[in-house]
Order: sequence, then C-alpha cells, then structure tokens
Amino acid sequence: MKETLATDRARARLVIPTEVRKAFAGTRAALAGRSQFVWGEHCSECAYPACYAHCAFYSPRSDLNCRRFEEGIQRVEGLSGLHRIRFRKWGKLEGHGPAPVRALAEADKMERRDNQVGEVLAAAPVPYAVSRNLAWRWNQRKAQRLSQPTGLTADALVIETWAADGASHALTVTVLGEAGHGGAMFQARFDVGPVYGRIVVPAAEIAAQVDLSAPYLIQIEPVGAAEGRDIVFGLADFVAFASAPLTSISPLAAPAAYPPAKVVVWDLDETLWTGTLAEDGAAGVRPRPEAVAAIQALDERGVLQSIASKNDAAEALAALEGFGLADYFLHPQVAWSPKSGSVARIARALDLGLDSFVFIDDQPFERGEVAAAHPMVRTLDHTTVAGLRDHPWFDLPVTPESRRRREMYRAEAQRSAALDDVGTDYVAFLRGCDIVLDPRPLSAPDLERVYELSQRTNQLNFTGAKFARDEVERMAQPDSDRLALTLRCADRFGDYGLIGFAVLDLKAGLLTDFFMSCRVQRKRVEHAAFALMAERLRARGHASFAARFRATQRNKAAVEMLTDLGFSYADGAAGEGTWSRALDLAFADADVVRLAPPQSRAA
Repeated sequence: MKETLATDRARARLVIPTEVRKAFAGTRAALAGRSQFVWGEHCSECAYPACYAHCAFYSPRSDLNCRRFEEGIQRVEGLSGLHRIRFRKWGKLEGHGPAPVRALAEADKMERRDNQVGEVLAAAPVPYAVSRNLAWRWNQRKAQRLSQPTGLTADALVIETWAADGASHALTVTVLGEAGHGGAMFQARFDVGPVYGRIVVPAAEIAAQVDLSAPYLIQIEPVGAAEGRDIVFGLADFVAFASAPLTSISPLAAPAAYPPAKVVVWDLDETLWTGTLAEDGAAGVRPRPEAVAAIQALDERGVLQSIASKNDAAEALAALEGFGLADYFLHPQVAWSPKSGSVARIARALDLGLDSFVFIDDQPFERGEVAAAHPMVRTLDHTTVAGLRDHPWFDLPVTPESRRRREMYRAEAQRSAALDDVGTDYVAFLRGCDIVLDPRPLSAPDLERVYELSQRTNQLNFTGAKFARDEVERMAQPDSDRLALTLRCADRFGDYGLIGFAVLDLKAGLLTDFFMSCRVQRKRVEHAAFALMAERLRARGHASFAARFRATQRNKAAVEMLTDLGFSYADGAAGEGTWSRALDLAFADADVVRLAPPQSRAA
C-alpha cells in the first residue's frame, strides 16, 4: 500500500492478538506470488480540487492533503505487510490495474525497497513541495514497474482484515473497467470483525465481468458512513497459490468470539426509524421496514430488546406506541445521559451479563462510548439492520419458550414488585407464589428447546455443555440406566416454560449434565429437582449422589448452587472433577416448590 509522508513520521502502535498475527502470517505462507496494488486514500464524494475550498468535511493534514483517513495509510510497526486505516467520512481505498502477480520473494523485496525510499523522503531536509514531488515521481515509477507482465497467473483476489476498534463492519470491493475498455463492473461485499477475516474471490469470477489485462480501477469502501472505522488490512492483492487454494474466512462465523446474543439495545434516530425526533417531531420520523422486520424476527427467537436513546422520554415512548412497537422493548432508557449508563441499567434490570448484549447505533461516537465503558458489549451500526435476521449472533431456533420469553421477563418484573411489597420473608413469599415444577423425560417435542437452552445457558451449567442437535436426539432414546429429564416451571404470575435439563446416570449414581435458566435461580426450584433425582437414586440402592463438574469462565454460579445444595468437592483435576453428597441428607426447602401431579409428568 502507498503511505503518506505523515504516516512515515507517525507510525501506529497497535497491539494485535497473537492468533490474529498468526492468521495473517499463515495466509502469506500459502502463496507462491502476489500483485502489488499501489493503494491510495480517496473520497467517495470527491470533486478535487474544488472540494478543498467548499467541502465542510475538508480537514488538512500537515501535507495539506485532506484527511480521508485520520493518519493516512499507516504501517503497523514491527509487522511486515500490515496497514492500519482509521476512516473518516466518505473515505475509501483506491488502486489501479493491471496488477500482474510476481513471485512472493520478489514482491516482498520490492516492498521493502519502497518502504526504505519512503523513509528517506520523509526524513530528507528538503522543502515540503520538493519532497512531495519526489514521492509522486517515485510512486509513478513504482506503478509503471509493477504493471510489467510476469510469468505467474492470478488465482484469486485476497483481502485480509481485522477490526482494531472491536466492532463489526461491512465493506465492498469494486473492480471497474475504465472507459474505452468495456466499462464493466464487479462488486463483492465482505465483513470485517474483531477476529481475523479473509475474503477470497476467484480471479476467473472477476475476469468474467472485467478485463483484468486492460486498465481498471479497484476500490475498497465501507458500506454506509465510514467515519470511525478502525481497520487493519493485510494482503489486498491478486495472488497465486503455492498449492491448495485458500478459502474465505468470515469474522462473523467464529463461535468462540461470538456466542449467541440474548439482548439487543436499539438507538432510535436514524437507526430504528428515519429522521430525528427532536428536529422532525413524531410526525416526521418513520420506522425503517427492515428494522421492524428484524425486531419481530428477534422477538420470535427469544432475543430480548430494549432502547437506549438520547431524546425526550415521553415523546419517544409515545412515538413507539404510535408505531405499535412499544411492547417489544423491556426497560427502555430514553434520556440525555451517556448511553453506556443506559445499557448498564438495562443489564441490571434484566439481570443478564453485558457479554450477551448487542448495541446498535448509527453514530460512531455512541458506539465508541458504549464499547469503551463496556468492552464485552458487541456493537453494530445502522447499516447492518437489514441483515440481522441472518446474522450468526442471532442464529437461534423459534420455540414456544422463545416466543414467550419477553412476556416471561415482564412476569418476572411483577414478581420483583410483589416481593418488594411483602418485605423480607423471602421463603414465605416463594410459598405464596405457588411455584410448580413439572419434570418430564426428554421427548421429541422438546428436542429443539433443550438444544436452545444448552446454547444459551452459561452460569448454571455444570459442565459448560453446548449440545449439538444430534446429541440431544440421541439422549431421547430409551435407556433404563439413564434419565434425561426436562424441567418445566410455572407460578401464579405466569409460565416459565422449559427451564432446565438433567442427565442422570442411574447405574453410576452420577449427574453427568445439568443446566438451568437463571430465571428460576434461588427460587428453590433446584432443591425440588435434586430431591426428585435423589429419590430415583435411592430407589436404585445408591448411598451417595455425585455430580460431574467442569469449570468455565462463566459458571461460577454453578459452584455456588452445588454448595448451597449440600454438595462438596470430591475428586478430580483442577477445574474438572466430581462433587458429592450423602443421599440420607434432605434437601432444605425442597417443599417450597411443589411437583406437578404424577399423571401429568411421567417422571
């Protein structure tokens, strides 16, 4: 990539995770050769040179060039071939072809020489105009040299990325045949995220639209407003593979980095609706159809939703009511205070961890403010709304429980209000709630819900299990020595639905898996469930009850539950082992929750 003189004077210091650096290096190791586009910073709305006098967004750097990027194209110090770009409004990358592929060693040598020349020009004690002229001449000579044909054939266009701002972004790469050479166009969209990403487009696919042997323009541009996007690029060239072809890697498909989301917090102005409420009034704003579709789809999947907006609360909530959307949002926060505080209040009200939250806002400042205060909150901009239903963060099944989840949380708010009214006798309050536990053997109608619960449950998951669908299906097969038990719960405020799952090895006297929704935690539901399982083990002649446990970063609450239930650590390696208790000991407060009549539960 072509660097500005300002960039050479102020290199970016940036900490890139080890696994990301290894991924960048791994791609280069798979190549026999690459092209060398001379990338430069450009503006999607540019009308040079008149724009320097009339554009409200013109902001000169020390070299008087407009800041399309905050500090130009910056080499990442200490890492060859990586460049950082902090986009401003309308900023984009642009280069010219043809760009023949040359042997990797030769290409790397030419790049090192180019970097050395750039450093010399930046440090040379000559007037700025002279330095700029020399840099221009060098880039012209370099571009001419790089356009000379070689003996290698391009296999694909490869673009590597990593989002230094921790957010997710959509970009496009466009190849435009120049006038007089067909004028055709190829365009592909790709994602950038806080894990390594790579798009691989076969050269033949591009050549079917654009003549790559004739002059063409190539552009890389953010979708929507570019301002605030901080992205590190690796390769952005045509390549020849050394052996096996590379494949695309989407940064949105990394399950470890992107667990399923439980809560979406929406901004309003220019995100949920078009227009600005404070300026246009309720009559001047309209819900975005794609936002309404996403809200309805996420609600079906059990994703909770709320609002964090800087507006007049009464006017904003009235507008949502008028659009028929108010009921979708729990604990909406509409105020003029920082949105990070609003997100924190929503998390406390829902009693859910911030690592399960996604925040959507059209303003880079607001996304940055929330991300700075809560690094575990994932952020998206308004341009992603149309694709939310297909986003891997929300790849969740639709079940009877998911459809009712919003109402379940509303019922929980009523329970909390009722508890505040009765005072401090919590156990008496629980008895008055008339909580009923309905345990049933796992059967076909519950397979999808058990799968969903295993994906969602972290805190009260004894082993951290995330079952695949086929694993759940196998557990439903008859086995006289194993009890796969689903747990349903309801009280006078409403139905919790299927809230837990247990796998009990009746022959070994071992609970191999247990997970339960936090919605019923400390309501003595676990006491009643374990008392029932203990009864089954005593019937098999066991004297003790053992539970398998594997520590994760998020299941410390499961340790507290085991301790509260009278279990103690028995044996095993650090982080993984067995907890045990004697079966002749009763489970305290197990009678607070009553079991459904035997004829309705069959367990």
